[in-house]
Amino acid sequence: MSLGTSAIRRSGCVLLVVLLLCLVARAAPGPQDDSIRARLKACLLMGDMQCVVTQYMVLKDLGRMPDWLVAFQNAFAVANRRAGECEKVARAIHQGLAEFAQKPVFIRFSVEGKYSQLGFDVLEKGVFVKNLQISSNGYHVAVKLGDRVIDAYTGLAGLPLHEYMARLTTRPGSHVIQQVVEGL
Repeated sequence: MSLGTSAIRRSGCVLLVVLLLCLVARAAPGPQDDSIRARLKACLLMGDMQCVVTQYMVLKDLGRMPDWLVAFQNAFAVANRRAGECEKVARAIHQGLAEFAQKPVFIRFSVEGKYSQLGFDVLEKGVFVKNLQISSNGYHVAVKLGDRVIDAYTGLAGLPLHEYMARLTTRPGSHVIQQVVEGL
């Protein structure tokens, strides 16, 4: 056997192995496959809501999203980025994360001082874009998961608590305090 024939056979074998691995990697996992659970958790950690929904639907082998999952997904809608929606949003996020075996807690932000308005600085690529009023009564609630704060303004990925606090704004003479609370 010549050197060229041997190299072609090795290349053919390598190609066959690569093709088989590609087929296995693209194969749809079964409903009880642990890799689905791992992907679901990764989607949660990345804050990718569409991925979360897709993986959950595969995991549970469902044809229709349960109501709590619809509410969880809708909690991050732009329409909820306004004053007065925070409790409804926080409840939906809390329930959604709890359904995914996470341990969320509620966190309350209050304004102390002369003025009660509370704003949130929106940044894009590290640059200030606008300030949204999130409360006119000095009260806002969100969900805390580990060191991250999650609400309609942050999306599922959330923000580290220190960054979230830095983005909260109020008028001179007032300041923001935060407190973990048991329930709403």
